Amino acid sequence: MSSDQAPVRFHAVSLSVAAVAAAATYGTNTAMLPAPAMFLGWVAFDLAGPSRRGGLANTGAFLLGLTFGAGTALTATALTPALGVLATPLAVAGVVVLVLSLRALPTLNNPLAYFLGLTSFFYSGLAPTGETLFILGAAGVIGGGACALAGLAQGLVTRTTEARHA
Repeated sequence: MSSDQAPVRFHAVSLSVAAVAAAATYGTNTAMLPAPAMFLGWVAFDLAGPSRRGGLANTGAFLLGLTFGAGTALTATALTPALGVLATPLAVAGVVVLVLSLRALPTLNNPLAYFLGLTSFFYSGLAPTGETLFILGAAGVIGGGACALAGLAQGLVTRTTEARHA
């Protein structure tokens, strides 16, 4: 490989991934879904590296993290009359124990993916409802799909630039 190939490949990969990100953002915005949840779903998928199977598992953990976030919010609300300011820290401690315990699962075992789902839920500021979970979940799945597509595009660009310079 000549020294001029690396910059071409580098910029071609950057542009291909940027095009996928732009399309995913456009689709997310057009569907009136929150773009931050889409990007958190992208990151959750990417935690597995190039493994699509691991990416799908991480997307599942992200979606469960959303559900756990809603459950944590409901738990904190239910405990507040009895525990006051201790309700939220206790509910959070409980969900952290749950998430960290799940790292022993054979497939859905990535705590970071769960925490990205929790982050997406709490960052949204939305009420813990089924509609919220659907909205955030749909955005996260779009992000995971975009990440998978970006990986495919990156591989295609890399193979194409290598073939042209061979």
